[in-house]
Amino acid sequence: MNYISLLFFVLLALVVLFYYVLPKKAQWIVLLAGSLIFYAYASYIALPVLILETLAIFFLVKKMEKSSRKKGFAFAAIALLVLVLILLMYVPALWKSSFFTGGIVSKLIAPLGISYCTLMMISYVVDTYRETIPAERNFAKLLLFALYFPSITQGPMNRYGDLAPQFIKEHSFDSKRAFLGLMRFAYGAFKKLVVANRVAAFISAVNSNQKAAGVFILMDLILFMLQLYSDFSGCADMAIGMSQILGIDLPENFHHPYLSRSISEYWRRWHLTLGSWLKDYIYYPLSMSPLAKKYIKSGKGSKKMRIKLVSSIAFFILWMVMGIWHGTGIMFVFMGLQYAIVFIATYLLEPVSKKFAKNHPKLEANRLWKFWQQLRTIFLLWPIFLNVSSPKALGNFVTRIFTSFHAEKLFDGGLLKFDLSALQWILLLIGFLTILIVSNIEERKGEHIFEIVLRQKLWIRILIYWFVVIMILLSLSVQNTEFIYAQY
Repeated sequence: MNYISLLFFVLLALVVLFYYVLPKKAQWIVLLAGSLIFYAYASYIALPVLILETLAIFFLVKKMEKSSRKKGFAFAAIALLVLVLILLMYVPALWKSSFFTGGIVSKLIAPLGISYCTLMMISYVVDTYRETIPAERNFAKLLLFALYFPSITQGPMNRYGDLAPQFIKEHSFDSKRAFLGLMRFAYGAFKKLVVANRVAAFISAVNSNQKAAGVFILMDLILFMLQLYSDFSGCADMAIGMSQILGIDLPENFHHPYLSRSISEYWRRWHLTLGSWLKDYIYYPLSMSPLAKKYIKSGKGSKKMRIKLVSSIAFFILWMVMGIWHGTGIMFVFMGLQYAIVFIATYLLEPVSKKFAKNHPKLEANRLWKFWQQLRTIFLLWPIFLNVSSPKALGNFVTRIFTSFHAEKLFDGGLLKFDLSALQWILLLIGFLTILIVSNIEERKGEHIFEIVLRQKLWIRILIYWFVVIMILLSLSVQNTEFIYAQY
């Protein structure tokens, strides 16, 4: 069930209606019912598997909390979560037998949001083990955390300690908050329909054309970054907007990452909740483990270098896990390797870059230099391995770029042969410029565009609302693709 569909709007409307009409103590039950219906429609065969998995975690964590062998129960719970993820997502892709390619088993493969659900449940187990949160006493409330429908598709990735208290809190309808949530949802739909879907149509047409000129292949690779951001951040906006209407605050997941001037800054802006999870549950446990501390105190060589080595190893493992988490296949391993190399190199060269910035204060304030830093960051983190299915496909792309570029085809009508008319390209450009302008306004003002819009004069607000509505309506004819990260 796609967030942008009549069926989903009916479900959301019914959830909101019953959420505020029924007694407030039943609000979390309404959310659970809506989440179960949503997930059952998306993957009704996988739903019992996730319910049983959550039930097992529920009992294991309760046992862990009262046991003197906490580590054993925590390990068992995490092992179960990882095992289910491997069985549902990785084994079928690696072992392509007839057993997995048809029938009922095929519908279990990579169910909606399985990776997000797994990481969120691991954080619940670890946080309970660390005694930062108590174990949940009500299985249904833990199930709601695992399957909460606004964020199950592709995040944000929630923490139990932040979300669970909001489920049991009694929420009264707040018209301003609801309107802000509606605006946030509409802007997310704008990103998805106006920009991401159009880019997806172009990319699909180019990828299926074995004779496409290299200039269109290059456009394909460049525009994929726009599709990825518009699709992913658009879905996050819709999830946050839906939750705002329900009185629930979800964490922000993006902060204009393409405005970043360095690798480390980029990862403080892109997929914030995943970055926070990787830091708290992989990087810190590895870099602060007894073995790491013992090596740092060993006295072998420079202590500063030992710390850098430990951190580099932790970063390498972190990024490889991140790559593999994204999906199966060698291209995801390459993606993790790309980010590991870039991030570790940046980390090791950080003293040099800081010294350069200190010695050239005027250059650091120069707009052209800032723009160059942004371009450099985007280029180094170009998600090329997400856009091709195999090394062979990547080699074919690169070959065509260098052997049959044919730039002249951009001006002889060739661009209009890839499923987008001249009008569609104009609407795509308008959508892109809108996102760019909004990002720069938010970056400069330090607040969301929605709050800024509400302070404008009535006629300005009406123009903005109609602009968004008209752009969305003009985009309904473009095929509405599934969210990119919905497969994870």
